Amino acid sequence: MYNVIISALAGIAVTLLIGFGLGGGELKIWYGILPGLIAFFAAYIFLARRILKLVQAAVAQAQTELSKQRVSQAIAVLKQAYPLGKWQFFIASQIDAQIGSILYMTQKFDESEPYLKRSFKKNWVSRAMLAALYYKRKKYTEMEKVFDEAVKANKKESLLWNMYAYCMWKAGDRDKAIAVLNRALEAMPEDAKSQTNLNALKNNKKMKMRSWNLMWYQFHLDKPPAQRQNAQFRRR
Repeated sequence: MYNVIISALAGIAVTLLIGFGLGGGELKIWYGILPGLIAFFAAYIFLARRILKLVQAAVAQAQTELSKQRVSQAIAVLKQAYPLGKWQFFIASQIDAQIGSILYMTQKFDESEPYLKRSFKKNWVSRAMLAALYYKRKKYTEMEKVFDEAVKANKKESLLWNMYAYCMWKAGDRDKAIAVLNRALEAMPEDAKSQTNLNALKNNKKMKMRSWNLMWYQFHLDKPPAQRQNAQFRRR
């Protein structure tokens, strides 16, 4: 990536200059190693922050487009930020996560899949959406793999753990769902929601997910109350 290359060149240049300068015209490289390392990290931090600000600006612009319900324009804005991925590690996968999440939330599930597959592992929302997509298609082996990767990278995300357990429970494997929530409580011993759902499963009762409100409904595994009421009204 360009940031690393530029930073490395800066570090090498400083190392050589200091090595020659303090070596009295003769290269004594050990004099320049520490200043060179300082130059490398300083340059890298500066360049990384610069790229991050550009990405944040693109995301903010995309959010503005989304607030106007202009989904295609929001995605186009994010795609324009792809070249920044050549400068900094993980930028492209973060952009993929944003695009995939937008497509998934607007129920363009097939279109969202390739982006979600490439999404950043630490972006638990996009990874959970990919797992939910596999759940909808009854690809439970793939679903478990994605969930396992996601919880390893995001051990303190209560909704992620409970969503994993929910999908296992709905897939007909209550025992695995219980095992998932036991793992969740090992990572988050004070998490009341995980404990409540664990107790429910142990007593053959339903898991409760709606307390997460919009965070839960964005995964399209359950209908919001208004949609359920409309569906009931249409059936009458």
